[in-house]
Amino acid sequence: MKEFLEASNLEIAKEPPWTHSASCGYIWDYVEAEKILAFECRVFKPDNLCYFFVGRPAYKRNEIHSPGDWEYPLVFVMRFGIAPKIKRIFPFDSGAFVDQRFPTYLTMFDVNRFDISGDQRNIGRLISLVYKTPQLYFERRPVGQEELRREHELTPRHREIEAVAKLARENATPEMDDRAAAIEVSVGEDVPILPENLLGIVIPDQYELERELFDRLKQMTTFIETYRHLPSTLHGYHARIVDCVDRIYKRAGIVL
Repeated sequence: MKEFLEASNLEIAKEPPWTHSASCGYIWDYVEAEKILAFECRVFKPDNLCYFFVGRPAYKRNEIHSPGDWEYPLVFVMRFGIAPKIKRIFPFDSGAFVDQRFPTYLTMFDVNRFDISGDQRNIGRLISLVYKTPQLYFERRPVGQEELRREHELTPRHREIEAVAKLARENATPEMDDRAAAIEVSVGEDVPILPENLLGIVIPDQYELERELFDRLKQMTTFIETYRHLPSTLHGYHARIVDCVDRIYKRAGIVL
């Protein structure tokens, strides 16, 4: 897949900002360290990795039906002039792949065959291939199968590309959700939270009660979007945090 992207004449679409999702319980650790912290990865052991999704969050926790306040999603929206050193890039959540949350038409292949790292421009090429534009990627509106095959002259040897595009077209399920169609970037070190790199933060509204914490967050970024804490499953908050990220883009003048 990587070889196809790099040998193609695909337009290199503008790369959207990156998002890092975590449980709110980590917010004090991140603020104190002024870094997004890398943790030991259960998929690519023994690497310590910090994970991002390009453009929109794809919250990675397993479903919880009665989550505690500290388990709700927190999102950092980042835009780098010079990106941190990338370890791997996948067109989906690699953890969900390894956990067999995706259909067998994808997981029959080795996960490393989908790693497109080595050239960061492959993110833009992948967006152009499967979605055409960053906005359509953000909205999860991929191209149709026949259009993809016709425009790029795909043959049976391009089976990994067809599998990724099919996965993007599939309707979300409890097993797959939005992790099936979000580009994942992993970094092998802590990532400093610098004002020039931090676009905004998404956090539940009850954290506004933590005045000292919230004041620190406002020193870090102008754009803080909160969402209401209502009875819901953990995955029930996903659409809300995506809307919050979209509002941050609009407030910051980001056009995808």
